[in-house]
Amino acid sequence: MNLSGALIGAGVLQTILYLLFIRAIDLYEREPLRYVVPVFLWGFMVATTISLVFNTLAQITFESLVSKQAANFLTAVFVAPVVEESTKGLALFIIFVIAYLASRRHRLIEFAGVMDGIVYGAAVGFGFALAEDILYGVQFGAETFLVRRILGGFGHAAFTSLTGIGIGLIPFVNNRVLKFFPPLLGLLGAILLHATFNFLATTMGPVAYLFMFIVVLLYLVLIIVWLAFERRWIQYELREEVEKGIISPEEYIILPTYFRRTGYYLRLILTGRLGEWFRARRVHSTAVDLAFAKRLARRSPAPSRVERVQALRQKILDLKAQAAPRAST
Repeated sequence: MNLSGALIGAGVLQTILYLLFIRAIDLYEREPLRYVVPVFLWGFMVATTISLVFNTLAQITFESLVSKQAANFLTAVFVAPVVEESTKGLALFIIFVIAYLASRRHRLIEFAGVMDGIVYGAAVGFGFALAEDILYGVQFGAETFLVRRILGGFGHAAFTSLTGIGIGLIPFVNNRVLKFFPPLLGLLGAILLHATFNFLATTMGPVAYLFMFIVVLLYLVLIIVWLAFERRWIQYELREEVEKGIISPEEYIILPTYFRRTGYYLRLILTGRLGEWFRARRVHSTAVDLAFAKRLARRSPAPSRVERVQALRQKILDLKAQAAPRAST
């Protein structure tokens, strides 16, 4: 069966749904699409192209020395994981630098923590997997495309998320020298995880997908634990802001709880108070940014971090001041 446009379209739709799902489970600080989409496109076009070139060169080199079967094994286990995770990880490093520079200007932190690393790592992984599956489908048929889409859709996302987690932990490391270790360990973990999957796929077939299922379950546990940490940070860091009058006691109650916050937004929408809904979302988003900024400043009170905390406090006050005249009319 040939690979049809309809199948490719279904694969694209599946990838978009996966990407939106991963971004949605970042409950407290969702990553902006202006960063997520370029990372996805890097995985789909740039990382795939670079990896195809180097993997092909390695395959040709190995085939001149050993049998084709052995060359396939060596390329899949020892070359592809290094090349592919490095090219995908490069996108994460670039977006981290861009987000860091933007944070110095806008006082917002766009790439910090485990969830941010998972979202960006998954984005580049989903893009890479889609392009790779299309190439495999063209070469080996629609059945191969369907199997890879259904059983292995989260594979590359899971691999590269380790690199993303490593990069996302950089702001939590105070020592400048030690800041290089989390992303390095994350990249090495991604390479090892990828190599393990490829080894199982080439030697044991379906066992590789069972292995990946276990990995995805472990990610779910990690996400739940990290979100619990974030909720606790919001509760702890914003308690002081209630005393300062930056946020109200009512806001403090709903901010740490995603479902309460969502329910509040729905009530505003259903009662036609769309302007109030829009302003509340901006205030609440800034308050969450403030909580995380305070957490980082508490770990390392660098002048830039302290300034970011003050700027976010002022932004909340400014947003509320802008809303006050409208509320009184």
